[in-house]
Amino acid sequence: MKAAIIIGSAREDGNTEAQCRAVMDALEENGIEVDVIRPAKMDIHHCTGCNRCIDTDSCYMQDDMQVIYDAFDGSDIFILATPVYFSGPSSILKQVIDRFQCRWESVDEPYSDKYVALLCNGGSRNPRFENVISIVRAFAFGTRCVWAGETLVEGTDNDESKCFKDSYKFGVHLAEMLKDLE
Repeated sequence: MKAAIIIGSAREDGNTEAQCRAVMDALEENGIEVDVIRPAKMDIHHCTGCNRCIDTDSCYMQDDMQVIYDAFDGSDIFILATPVYFSGPSSILKQVIDRFQCRWESVDEPYSDKYVALLCNGGSRNPRFENVISIVRAFAFGTRCVWAGETLVEGTDNDESKCFKDSYKFGVHLAEMLKDLE
């Protein structure tokens, strides 16, 4: 089994990265191979909405997004991680999601056996996670994946240590879910 984690934050060693490390630890301890991808360090262009992908099922842009497409294709679970910025996902993660327009499938297509999950944190006591969840669930639906759930950590401006414990438990849950597929 294989997982891909997309870190949608440019802040190294921040809360999002702590969540990802916790989930990665739990998955690896349970025999799941994990690839971690940091789009903030990659050359990824914005989707232009040109619709060329409708005819070709692929994006014409030649950039580092192919690394993420390959990780998506090769994983059993695709985990998107982001802080909440202005009641939504980071622009880094949103750019990655938007570039999956070329993978948007017809609602008539059957679901795959691939899972999508969300790791999210917000600094305030009420960070409006629902907007991020809605966008990432739409990504899962559009790529015909099964929604595996989310772990949400609030109040990280005052206590950065909150990210590890709940995220680790979520990682164990994801590992158990993946093992049930075997």
